[in-house]
Amino acid sequence: MEAPFPESEYRDRYARANLLMERDGLDALVVSGRDNYWYFTGLISYQFDHLMRPQICFLPKGGKPFVLVYGNEKAKAQALPWIGKVKSYVDVPFPQEMIADCLKEMGLAEGRLGFELGEDQRLGFPVNYLSRLSEALPKAKIRDGSPALCELRIIKSALEVDAMRRACEISMKAYDHCLPQLRPGITRREVAERLFIAMIEEGANPRTPGFLMLNASTAYDERRYELGDRMIADFGACYGGYFGDITRMAIFGAPSAEQRKEHQAAWDLIRRCFEAMKPGTPIAELSRIANRELERRGYPKVESPKRIGHGIGLARAEPPSLNEVEKELHRPGMILALEPKVRTEKGSVHLEEDVLITESDPKFLTSGAGELRTIE
Repeated sequence: MEAPFPESEYRDRYARANLLMERDGLDALVVSGRDNYWYFTGLISYQFDHLMRPQICFLPKGGKPFVLVYGNEKAKAQALPWIGKVKSYVDVPFPQEMIADCLKEMGLAEGRLGFELGEDQRLGFPVNYLSRLSEALPKAKIRDGSPALCELRIIKSALEVDAMRRACEISMKAYDHCLPQLRPGITRREVAERLFIAMIEEGANPRTPGFLMLNASTAYDERRYELGDRMIADFGACYGGYFGDITRMAIFGAPSAEQRKEHQAAWDLIRRCFEAMKPGTPIAELSRIANRELERRGYPKVESPKRIGHGIGLARAEPPSLNEVEKELHRPGMILALEPKVRTEKGSVHLEEDVLITESDPKFLTSGAGELRTIE
């Protein structure tokens, strides 16, 4: 899907970015990672599958984005009214000198430029391009733009929340559609096929429908689920570039008393943590709450700094991290995937729900983890 939001959404993002660039002493943000490029331009470029064809967005403080794209992407970029100028290159090898040329044209040859250099960020081109840029523009100052980028994306707009709510709905409906098709003896590969197809049928992007881990593995192989086995599906659909992220547990055949106990413990952990996810409270406190509950029930505690959840959005895992060393507070507009684990002798058991932080009480965007389903 191209440009899923109206022009006003992107202008709001630029306005917020301007304030953050002023705060951080930057003259421009230069983004080339897939998610940040999508965030600022509204263009999902399949050229990100080709490491040799970078797509770069220059966002100057107080101005419109200037994008440098592979030639086949030029017309799409020019069609968007919120994009300022578009330059293109023919094909590989990528003409590295064009990065410096674009910055010169923008009057930023001596500018303070924020790149994706920090934690949770990735450049969309080789790091040695920065060395060559410094040689071409010796008076330019290359800085880390990660604090501004993380702050922009950690708080979701109303339209982003709507997109993620839809991704969550697709995820839940796909699971409900898929589960009746399963039987004891089915392979992990067959489960994966059915669940990915179900996500697409419910409205996920056919090219990138989402992600899936079965019992903490992405090896969709010929191992079979037999009677008595538990299936823990950690997955989420992608809609409009945004992810849902849920985990559900089901048992092939009748659940044992031990399986019921472990499932209930995992659900109780989510409920206890959820109650504490109010605006202004420390995210780090969630791990302490989970550990107190685990200790009370006789299960091993979560070892710090292992996290019990994470932010979600354009990436299926992004800041903040839900662990004891996280410094963030819960803030309205955050969407967090909450997934504390119960560790047993037979492995980890966990469930997961997505939570929207509001001005008052938290809200679940997903539901159903508290039900232990059976597959006959």
